[in-house]
Amino acid sequence: MKNVTKILTVVTLCATLFGSAQRIDALGGNAALWPGDEANIAAFPAQVNNHAYLQLSGVGADDDMEHASLLFQKDATTWGFNYGSGDWVNMHWGDGSMGVSVGFSNNDDGAGNTSSDMSLAYGNTFNWGEIGVQYMTANDGGDTMMNLNYRTDFGFWLFDNTVVSVHNLVCDLESGDACDMMIDADFWTAMDVGGADLVYSWGIVQGGNGGVLHQTATLGVEANMTDWATLRVGYDWAYQISGDNDVVGVGVSDFSYGLGFNWGGMTADFTVASALLTDPVGTITGYGDGGLTDGTITLTYSF
Repeated sequence: MKNVTKILTVVTLCATLFGSAQRIDALGGNAALWPGDEANIAAFPAQVNNHAYLQLSGVGADDDMEHASLLFQKDATTWGFNYGSGDWVNMHWGDGSMGVSVGFSNNDDGAGNTSSDMSLAYGNTFNWGEIGVQYMTANDGGDTMMNLNYRTDFGFWLFDNTVVSVHNLVCDLESGDACDMMIDADFWTAMDVGGADLVYSWGIVQGGNGGVLHQTATLGVEANMTDWATLRVGYDWAYQISGDNDVVGVGVSDFSYGLGFNWGGMTADFTVASALLTDPVGTITGYGDGGLTDGTITLTYSF
C-alpha cells in the first residue's frame, strides 16, 4: 500500500536525509500530515531550522542500514551532518526561513558494480505557505528527477490544510517511458481528541507510469499510554479510479502500528508487528510466530 500512495506525497531524497521514519510509518506513512516531525526535512528542507538532535536510525539492522545524524544551531545558523553507507557528503544548512540539503554518495555492491547519486534540495517558508524543491540524479547521471512540494493552511470542506506535490518535473530515464509526471494533493486536519492526537486526510493522485487516477485516505492516531509511552496506529487506503492497467476499480488498504518511548530528551521509536495484536502473550514472551517489531529502532536525543 505504501508503495502505491506514500511515494506520492513525501519523497525521501536518495542521499540527502536519514531521518526517523519509524513514527511516520506507524501513523500512516505521510510525514506532511505531521509538520512537527523531523521526517519533513526531506520534502521541506526549511524544517531544519526547527530541530536540533543526535539521531541513530536503523538500530538492530544490517550495517549498511545503520545511519547517524547530527543537527544543531550555531550563531543563528543551522548545520546538519548525516552519515551512512556510501555517503561522502550529506549535509543540511539553514538560515531562518530557508533550508538547503545536499548529498553525494558512491556505492559498490562488491561485484565491481558502482552507482553514484547526487541530490540537492531547497526549501523556504512564507506567509502563504511552505515550499520544497528536490533535484536528484542517480546511476552515474542516468536518472534525473525534480520534485516540487507545497504545503499551506488553505482549507477545503472538512479539512484545514493542504499539501500538493508534483513529481518527475524533469525525468530522463534510460528505460524510456518508465517515468511520467505525477501530481498528488492531500487535504487534511489534525486535532486533539483528548489524550490523543488524530490526523485524517483525503487525497487524489493523477499521473505516473500508466496514467493512473487514485483516490486516497490516511488516518493516524497517537495516544499517550503513560507520560513516557505512546501508542500509534495508522491506516491508509487507495482506490484506483482509472488507468492503463488491469487494477481499475480495485482498492487496497493497510494498517500500521508503532510504539514511542520518551525519557525527557531521549526518545525511542519502532514499528510494531501485527502479531502483537493477534497473539500478544506469545509475541511478548517470545513463543509466538514473530517478534515484537518487524523493523528497526530509532534513537533520538533532542536538545
